[in-house]
Amino acid sequence: MDRIEFLSILRESLEGCIPLEDVEENVTFYRNYFDNADGSEQEVIQELGDPRLIARTIIEAYKASKGPMADYYTEKARSEYSREHSEYHDESGSNSWSEEDTGYSKAEQIKRWIIGIVIIAVVLAILALALKIFVVFLLPVILIIFVVKLIMDYFDR
Repeated sequence: MDRIEFLSILRESLEGCIPLEDVEENVTFYRNYFDNADGSEQEVIQELGDPRLIARTIIEAYKASKGPMADYYTEKARSEYSREHSEYHDESGSNSWSEEDTGYSKAEQIKRWIIGIVIIAVVLAILALALKIFVVFLLPVILIIFVVKLIMDYFDR
């Protein structure tokens, strides 16, 4: 591995997990680190270690800095990355993202499903309440009117 490959792997590992400006800031930091290092490229790479592990540490530190809002900012970074790389295709010419991928993380997709189910449950509860009101209040009145009309028709004959 050389410096270019190291920085490329670092960038790829960070993109979509943290905002693009933070990706650029970190890649620039490590590029400058290489520029200012006393040893050879290989010594610096050996000293730094795996760029994926560095990226994982940066991502975790980013999430920790955002606290409870970490999922929001991570999702925002994914969305930003998605928009930036929407023309990306794999060798087969198809989109590299799966067809059912909506651009949302699994957690966000689950949240959306839960919200949808809750909305359906609320609508069904309202319909059940309306049916109950009909059965409890209106149906007896309608039945009484129907029975009175039958009795009146019977005596009119």
